[in-house]
Amino acid sequence: DIQYTVKGKSATISTAKTFADRVLSADGRTVSIRNNKKSTLYVKVVYSGVLPIGQEQVEQRGLGTDIVFKDRKGQIINPSVLAQGTEFIAEVTISNLKNESVDNVALMQIIPSGWEIVNTRFTDFGDFADNKVDYTDIRDDRTNFYFPLKANESKTFRILLNASYPGEYYLPGVQCEAMYDNSFLARTQGQWIKVVR
Repeated sequence: DIQYTVKGKSATISTAKTFADRVLSADGRTVSIRNNKKSTLYVKVVYSGVLPIGQEQVEQRGLGTDIVFKDRKGQIINPSVLAQGTEFIAEVTISNLKNESVDNVALMQIIPSGWEIVNTRFTDFGDFADNKVDYTDIRDDRTNFYFPLKANESKTFRILLNASYPGEYYLPGVQCEAMYDNSFLARTQGQWIKVVR
């Protein structure tokens, strides 16, 4: 027998089965659960939603991340304001901060709507970025890299970009995590950028 209270209303779950599934919407309120038996009770808490722009939850567990932007000559640039038509490179470095290897690391770099990813696999710049990965997934608004990291290893990934559409846009932070190990995670803060004529 289990008793729970949500939004001031109490209910009881009584079953002979080993599993009972209930969705309890807390809406920012307290949920209390009481196990009236001696058996072990497992509760799964799921949060979902999208944080407002600019309020990413910066976090680092086992992975470090750094991003720099460079022009085609390799000089570091500030991406805050770029002229329309500017080609530049995002270099994202992911570091394993632990003394153990990790497989199935997923790096997702979302780009602002005013920029375009130049997919170098189908251009004359095909050898531009020799990213050492198991798999690369290039979309309109993001590039996903999947790769392993040895203990204390760092890898740098290069993405060729073009400042295409004038306006003000939001560049989300870097998101990287091990797909099957919650102890490896890195998320950074994003920033506003402009593309000008």
